Amino acid sequence: MRKEIRGYNEVREAARDWESYSSDLLGDRDVRDYRQLPLEADPPRHTKFRMALNPIFSPSALRPLAPDFEALAKRLIDKLKPKGGFEVLEDLVIPYVIGCLTIIYKRPQDYDEWRSWGPDVWNAAAYQRGEDVHAAEIAHRNRDFSVASPRSGEVLQAYLDTVFDEAEARVAAAEEERDIWDFVAGLVIDETPVNRAEMQGIANVLLAGGRDTVIKLLAGFIWHLTQTSGDADFIRENEEHFRPAIQEMARYLTPLPRMERVPREYAVGNDASRDTEKYVLLGFVSANHDRERFENPETINFQRERNAHIAFGFGPHSCLGQNITEIETIAFLKAVLPEIQSWSFAENPDLSWVDEPLSDGSTIKYLDKFKKIRVNL
Repeated sequence: MRKEIRGYNEVREAARDWESYSSDLLGDRDVRDYRQLPLEADPPRHTKFRMALNPIFSPSALRPLAPDFEALAKRLIDKLKPKGGFEVLEDLVIPYVIGCLTIIYKRPQDYDEWRSWGPDVWNAAAYQRGEDVHAAEIAHRNRDFSVASPRSGEVLQAYLDTVFDEAEARVAAAEEERDIWDFVAGLVIDETPVNRAEMQGIANVLLAGGRDTVIKLLAGFIWHLTQTSGDADFIRENEEHFRPAIQEMARYLTPLPRMERVPREYAVGNDASRDTEKYVLLGFVSANHDRERFENPETINFQRERNAHIAFGFGPHSCLGQNITEIETIAFLKAVLPEIQSWSFAENPDLSWVDEPLSDGSTIKYLDKFKKIRVNL
């Protein structure tokens, strides 16, 4: 079993110390053979790719899109009202997150395809077949391999092959840039045009990197606010309350529970030759639920003081999409808050909880997944 670094101070220190705990590794080894960029690279390469992508992720680029995000959320809610009820993830949250991506990336034509992938691109093929991907994921987490893994990279790879064939042709013809894939295909790093593997690595972060995490965050807000009217009132009081509420929900849910790092002495050779059992895990859940750092960490408290959580990572590899997450979530809440007081659970939400070990040897019940939340209007 691989070592997991746990505890608030310990995880922060390891995340910052990229020279000892390197990100120079291939993740999702069962579904891809290229590195996510800039995520799976160390400085200075990481820094160069991160700076190249800044025009997409900077607040100045995203804030003008916020009214479009809010309008999208309102349209989705208005369509659901005549139905008298809906399923939160399938009918509202996933369509909203996908719709926001089409706006940011200027690819409205891809909405139906991206939507068909479900909450996680690596489970897209199983999702399209109507399989219960949650059950299979839980079985594998519990080391029960009698259930076939639903994970596959085939759906995403087919899409990337198509869009980058088209984008590379447009770049070669010096056509005007029109969308995200033209932008990526035209990047130059260290005076060298990016190659196809690097394009795929960037696209992987753009399409897969934060998809399921934002979905979990938004579903979490509806789950919590539907049953906690006082917190909904607190957010409504003042727009300055949006950000602390988002930070606290991110801390509590910690959508990315852990992340791999490789000790520097093992970051040698190609990925296929490495012993991945030597890799370590940064336990973000244990950090964000560290009782020495957060009072009553198992409780959602929108007025929590000194909430320096690390749900978005820490150090040079902190989440590239943090600005997208925050701006999308604020727009979503602005649309939801006037409506949610009339919503109620149609049945008990179907949630997946796991026992998560902490640095002091104890465990907590961690809310791993929202499987289904049905509400009545």
